[in-house]
Amino acid sequence: MCSNEKTIAIHQPNYIPWLGYFHKILNSDIFVALDHVEFTRRGFTNRNRVKGPNGVVWLTVPVKVELHVPIKDVKIDNSRDWRRKHINTLKAFYGKAPYFDDIFSLIEEVYERDWNMLEDLNLALINKIMEILNIRRKIILSRDLNIQGKKMNMIIEICKKVGGKVYLSGKGAMKYQDPEIFEKNGIKLVYQEFEHPIYPQRFGEFVPNLSILDILFNVGPDKARDILNSL
Repeated sequence: MCSNEKTIAIHQPNYIPWLGYFHKILNSDIFVALDHVEFTRRGFTNRNRVKGPNGVVWLTVPVKVELHVPIKDVKIDNSRDWRRKHINTLKAFYGKAPYFDDIFSLIEEVYERDWNMLEDLNLALINKIMEILNIRRKIILSRDLNIQGKKMNMIIEICKKVGGKVYLSGKGAMKYQDPEIFEKNGIKLVYQEFEHPIYPQRFGEFVPNLSILDILFNVGPDKARDILNSL
């Protein structure tokens, strides 16, 4: 989707995000990590799903957070040994997957570091996965843009501040976004075309929308990259 007009994608800096997240990054020129907005519980900012022999399990990073705290200020609750739990779960669920050793050796060093802020952990993992998938895109933090607007106006303001002429949106936002307002502001609104692929996966019937780690462990970085490029 790269052209003379910069395509901007925007999303919260999530924890080990799903395949569609990296498809959106791949199809943008600049990716803005939306970290100045309020953290919401039971979302994907501090948790994601993996698949084991008994089905899908959430991996959750415990956080210390009060109401109305922006994502950039969310602290990890390190009084709980979440890192060891996540590492052990990944080993138990994917240890026999074809590419586990190759991929795990690359992400384990991220887990082994000391983390205090959730966003720092998430961005380290996102950048590591982009490196594994050979995705080279610039990531900008919304906190650095001094954004004042809300909702659609926030998106338009971000696009203008980073020089974007095309905004790549997830289809879930269709119901509340007005293409004419974007057009009046000199920005073309396009929606992500993403149909979740089916790939070899352990433990029975295929489950979509898991953490990116699922496809990496099961088919490896080269095949995962080919799948992303074909979507």
